[in-house]
Amino acid sequence: MKASSAPLPSRPQPLHEVVDFSAITPELIAKYDRPGPRYTSYPTAPQFTPQFQEADYREALRRAAKKTAEPLSLYVHIPFCEARCTYCGCNVVISPRRGPEEAYLEAVECELQLVAQLLGSRRQLAQMHWGGGTPTYLTPTQCERLFSAITKHFVLLPNAEIAVEVDPCVTSLDHLKVLRELGFNRLSMGLQDLQPQVQQAVRRVQSLELTKSQVEAARRLGFTSVNLDLMYGLPYQTPESFAHTADTVVRQLSPDRLAVFSYAHVPWIKPHQKALEVMPLPKGYGKFAIFAAAAQVFLAAGYRFIGMDHFAKPEDELSRALDSGTLHRNFMGYTVFPASDLIGVGLTSIGDVGGAYVQNEKNLARYQRTVKGGNLAVERGLWRTPEDELRGAVIRRLICTFALPFSWVRERFGVDPKSYFARELAELQPFLEDGLLTVDDQGITVQPQGRFFIRNICMPFDTYLRGEKGKVIYSRTV
Repeated sequence: MKASSAPLPSRPQPLHEVVDFSAITPELIAKYDRPGPRYTSYPTAPQFTPQFQEADYREALRRAAKKTAEPLSLYVHIPFCEARCTYCGCNVVISPRRGPEEAYLEAVECELQLVAQLLGSRRQLAQMHWGGGTPTYLTPTQCERLFSAITKHFVLLPNAEIAVEVDPCVTSLDHLKVLRELGFNRLSMGLQDLQPQVQQAVRRVQSLELTKSQVEAARRLGFTSVNLDLMYGLPYQTPESFAHTADTVVRQLSPDRLAVFSYAHVPWIKPHQKALEVMPLPKGYGKFAIFAAAAQVFLAAGYRFIGMDHFAKPEDELSRALDSGTLHRNFMGYTVFPASDLIGVGLTSIGDVGGAYVQNEKNLARYQRTVKGGNLAVERGLWRTPEDELRGAVIRRLICTFALPFSWVRERFGVDPKSYFARELAELQPFLEDGLLTVDDQGITVQPQGRFFIRNICMPFDTYLRGEKGKVIYSRTV
């Protein structure tokens, strides 16, 4: 094996990709409602091991340094939040009072210097993303400080995507002005739901007026893309209420992209989520119906279903990348700026570097102490095998293009996919019978309705799942 505030564009979706969510039956949902990864990596994070240590990460960075002409992606994790939302599954540090972020910024500056030294002359960035936590927990001045620390060591390409996640509840107009002046061109705003009862249940009270004012300000300031994150499966949501949220979002906010995430209830990992168990949590087909109601609103308004849980306007870069076959997926989700290596900086951040995955320390004090002492704060990771590379490429191809040409597998990896994946193709038979995909001599083609089940379709190619039945901790398909 080889190793804008303008109205929505009116261009209709091609008929071959129109998804009729009403045709997805309770029987289909019951059949495929099982735990499965989101495949932002392969192998997925539960396979990372503490046997992967700092020396391994240093070697991975040295390998990445050899690709001097290729740009990088950079993810920076800012873990702080003023308060904890009960649905949250992120790695966060709750700090109502400011202060801890100063020491954290010092540590990030140290890590940036360490990583840059090991990357040698490879310093160009095609993509940068600040996530959290709440990046705008930082003051505007602290945002400038962090940005300066990054650009001290790295060079952003002229067409780079520079994105940041913001919580409108703690984001000011000064934040938006400074971020835009620094060069950020894409904003991702969390919203979850507009219904007051839902917001109170999940402890995230955020008015439409507040969100609208920030969306409009971002567009006035020149951000080229504003996307919103919604969440389904929360207490007190119904198909009717979530459709109303979706309709209001489309008519009054008109985001360029929408991510509609499935709430993952994992109280054994995130104990604070137990607070939601005294409330009615949608499950099974009832949960799917909430998603479907909103999805139909988005499709009727002209958005395209990119796949899994993403929607975009026809002229958005995600739509264009889907059409051109250049859509990519990494730890930041769907992206249009693939880079051969992704550097993760900050507490708990994950990188994809030099043929390895690496995750930073999850304990704030240990992370800061380690990097300030001149060492990389590695908690776990893994070196990918040639088999991992093959299967990861197949999964990414399916999840980003909804097709797997057999000729592509043969040309890229030198194997005959029909024999090499005979077991996997046999396991896809139920999807074939349910009309979710087709298989012929040319390859696999996922049908429009199958895009909602794309994680399930990818899972037969995941050899790690075969040995972990009963141990998987990912969110459910719906």
